[in-house]
Amino acid sequence: MSICADKDWNNMELVKVPSNPSQKETFDFKDVRTVDGIIRGKVYKDNNYVSDLSGTCSPFDSRENVVRLSFFFTAPRTNGGYVDIVLSGLGIQPLDSQAVFRGGFVALDRQATQAKSEVVVNFDPGDTGTGTGMQAQ
Repeated sequence: MSICADKDWNNMELVKVPSNPSQKETFDFKDVRTVDGIIRGKVYKDNNYVSDLSGTCSPFDSRENVVRLSFFFTAPRTNGGYVDIVLSGLGIQPLDSQAVFRGGFVALDRQATQAKSEVVVNFDPGDTGTGTGMQAQ
């Protein structure tokens, strides 16, 4: 099955490096749909809705088991305000295993406000790090 198929991505771990590798946030990307390479879905943390998800999925012509992936969502920060989180990397389909995401992320300052969510994150604008996760089977 294609990595770009309509499947959820669970346990997406975002780890800040090098500032504090032990500090991480874990998200689940659910209700994921991909149409013509455009990803839409919902982001959850601890089974609580965080925000809508958007992104892209584009295959490599020469590698059927590898795709370029990007994900974008907004989350409230622990000290107020919001942060946009952009993940970019590769989706890799190992033999006889579920697809995995390997890449990095950047947290961007968000000037606009939105409806308050109960779920907050410990990322600040300018944070960067690595991201990993697994596609649901």
